[in-house]
Amino acid sequence: MTGTGGVTMQWLMEDAITPDAGLSLARMTVAPGVTSQAHRHSDCSEAVHLLEGSVAQRRGDDWVPLAAGETLLIPPGAVHQTRNTGPETAVLMVAYSSGARIYDPVE
Repeated sequence: MTGTGGVTMQWLMEDAITPDAGLSLARMTVAPGVTSQAHRHSDCSEAVHLLEGSVAQRRGDDWVPLAAGETLLIPPGAVHQTRNTGPETAVLMVAYSSGARIYDPVE
């Protein structure tokens, strides 16, 4: 599990776990009031599915509100980040179309 500043990622599948998996899957948690670092993945799309809580998901210049059970697709290269807008820890399932994502932080 990896994490900083109220955001954790538990990697369930990726090339580092299963060689040549060709995809990545993670369980992400975001503490109340926390916003993840802005970043992009130039090599893959990302699907964000909210399991618990409420978040605003940045995709490019837009912030899209998500409630539990909703899913949002982030295209390759789009700047994105997740902001927990509720009083409880948000839990998300995040899937990527690459087994070894390129993570590019954005200032």
